[in-house]
Order: sequence, then structure tokens, then C-alpha cells
Amino acid sequence: MKILALITEYNPFHNGHIYHIEQAKALTEPDVTVAIMSGSFTQRGEIAVTDKFTRTEAALQHVDLVAELPFLNAVSSADDFARGGVHIANLLQATDLVFGSESGDIDALVNAAAESRRLEHSPEFTELLKQGYSYPRALSTLADNALLASPNDTLGIAYINAVNELASPIRPGTVKRVGNNYSDTALSDAGFSSATSLRGALFAGETAEAVKFMPESLVKKMMSGHLASNEDFYSTLKTIILTRSPEELRNIYMMTEGLEHRLQDKIRSAGSYDEFLSAVKTKRYTWTRLSRLMISILLNITDEVMKEHTLTSSVRILGMNDNGRNYLKSLEDVSIITNVNKKSRDLVSHEVTATEVYNTFTGSKKTDFNTPVIILR
Repeated sequence: MKILALITEYNPFHNGHIYHIEQAKALTEPDVTVAIMSGSFTQRGEIAVTDKFTRTEAALQHVDLVAELPFLNAVSSADDFARGGVHIANLLQATDLVFGSESGDIDALVNAAAESRRLEHSPEFTELLKQGYSYPRALSTLADNALLASPNDTLGIAYINAVNELASPIRPGTVKRVGNNYSDTALSDAGFSSATSLRGALFAGETAEAVKFMPESLVKKMMSGHLASNEDFYSTLKTIILTRSPEELRNIYMMTEGLEHRLQDKIRSAGSYDEFLSAVKTKRYTWTRLSRLMISILLNITDEVMKEHTLTSSVRILGMNDNGRNYLKSLEDVSIITNVNKKSRDLVSHEVTATEVYNTFTGSKKTDFNTPVIILR
């Protein structure tokens, strides 16, 4: 059997994602398609604009299974994000992994990934990290390969490296991205628009524009509830940062020495999340890096928590259709969690907590306990 895995966020689900799914299926001709999706928070350090269950329902119109990407991988670096996703794909016995990329050239990306692994072990790379360079910036500074200097190909290279690191039999493939860049805030005049621009349109109430790029049923469902943003948790974040000692903040995952003082200083006068991050941001501390750090502070993810974190032995299934359900039945020696209860909670404790925290700020009533696995018939 051919099992296609897609590592995703769907924040929110839109036409570009449908295009990716269709092109990936055309490329691999799978028997089963699995989306491995971030839950309540995303890799860029953002609270998901709508809950993971609503996003699962939308995705199930086009895939057979939706599995949750473990929380600690979902809100970490590109390498950790990719490692967690590829590991879940391995557990689900995927044969293929297809991701979007700027280049659309899998051979070039495989070569770039090999170069990145070589550079990682160079003394020059180590020295740049000591100087405070972020991993991507250090890599792009040293690289001769243009793909390593392209942020839009960083995640694809990380997927290939994760397949290599985990000695996975999965075949990586890629689909060339279409539409505007992820970070573009303006809606596109083509058939696809970025998740960032669509969130902006939804926040502005521009539903007539959003439905040009998203399933109409999803837009209606989202607009009937709360659209989440990082501003929702800013007051709580401010309280945490101001009431923790510098020593306590220093234990937070991704906190570099001295940054805790800068956070406490800048947050005193900042009136909003965006104003706060703009004040803290420097060349060394990028917006995305700081946003991920804020999620770590919010959910008290410490260095110790990450040190104890290991790749999961279980797969949390959020939704399936009949084809996906039949495939799950055929899997042996895999711990599958379809409904969370007291017995299985410890296996997905970080995901459960993240959803409970998400609900605190959004008012959503859907929890891992009261929302059964979604089955599309």
C-alpha cells in the first residue's frame, strides 16, 4: 500500500492546502492520505485562529486521516517540528511525505539538505551560534546553496533531514508552492492567498473576500465563533513575565541569558502583544523566535520539560473517514488514541493542556475529553 503523509498546520485551511493535497496525491497515487496537523498552537508561535477540531473537519473533506502533531514539536524549531512530524508518519507506516516548497525541485532540496548537515558540523557554524546567530541565519550565512538561504525552503530541508536522521524508509517529495508568500498580509489577486492574509481578512470581517480562497462552510463556522490571536493571551503573558523572577524566566525553553531582563523591561510599557514584541525584537531575536518563546512562557515549557521530551510512542487521531478507519484497523503494534480518557491522558498530556489553555482564551468548549474522534461518513 501507498500511504501519503502531509505535515500541516491548516491555520486556517484554504485553497492552497487543497491544491497541495491534490498535487501530492497526483504525484504519489496513495491508497490512504494522512494529514499530521498542529493542534492549538503553531510553529510560528501563534495561537491557532480556530480550534483543532474545526480545522480537522475541514481537512477531512480531502484527506483520510488527521493526526495531531505533538505539541512540543509543533511549537519548536523547524528541525524539531519536522522530526515530530516524520516520526508520526513513521508510526503510521507512511511510504511518502510530500511538502510544499518554493523551488519545487526535490533533487535540489535533497542536495541542499546534505549540505546543511555538513555545515552543521563545521567550526564556523558553531562559532556563529555562539555569536547569537539563529540556526537558519547561521546556515544561510555559510551556505553556497541558494536554497539554504531561502526561508520558504527551510522546512522542506528539515523534513528531508528528519527522514535521514530517523533512518526512515519514507520517500520525500515536493510540490511547488503557488500564490503569495506565507508572510504576505495582502490578499492575492490569483486563486490562492496566504494563511496570514486570510487571517487578516477574517479579523477585518472581509468574509466575501475570504471565501474566494477558503471553503465557504469553514468561513461561516469560523465567523460564528471566536477568531483567536496572540492578543487574546497578552494580559496573562504580561502577568506571568512581571511576577516571575529572572531566575524562573531563565529556565524557560529558548530563553537566552539576559533576554529575561529585556522582556520584563519592555513589557511594562507595552499596551499590546504586537507592541511588546516590536520593542523586544532585534536582529538576534526575530519575531518568530520570540513568538515561540512567548508560548513557552505561557505554558511553562522549561528546559527540563524539553530535556525529558522524547518522541511519542502513540498517535492521537483527531478525525478519519471510512478509508482512514479501515487503514487504522490494519495497523499492528501501534498505539492509537482516538478518544482521550483518564487512562490515555498521560500519553497526550501536553496536547490536552495546550487545548485547555487555548479554550481559556478563546471560550471554546471543545476539549480532548468531550470531543470524540471526528468520523466523516
